[in-house]
Amino acid sequence: MKKIVLIVVLCATMFAQSAKEIMEKNGCFSCHALTTKKDAPAFACIGKRNKRFSAANAKEVIMHSIKNGSKGKYPHCAGKEMPAYKNLSADELSLIADYILHHSYECKGRKRGGMGFGRGMGGVMR
Repeated sequence: MKKIVLIVVLCATMFAQSAKEIMEKNGCFSCHALTTKKDAPAFACIGKRNKRFSAANAKEVIMHSIKNGSKGKYPHCAGKEMPAYKNLSADELSLIADYILHHSYECKGRKRGGMGFGRGMGGVMR
């Protein structure tokens, strides 16, 4: 019985598209790169930012942004707008979001102390 389950899992894995393949097919890498900013933020930094600010909801936030589009979330890309990808299934969106979150540790953004909302060591946080 264990062999049958293993064979089914291996077959499903072989025929399922990877997140990277789905992203390539939909042109995601024409604006985004994995670890460096292009016309849009790096996927690794999107994952890191969403983990930081959305915590437990990070995956859902990323999936929503992909499916419905996004604008103004990243100040350094203020004039850019991400189109909606309503053609992607829930499984594909989930796979892409997992891929982005998995690579969040590779974000090469600037290192800053604190959460970025204070006024330094002598200031008052509001």
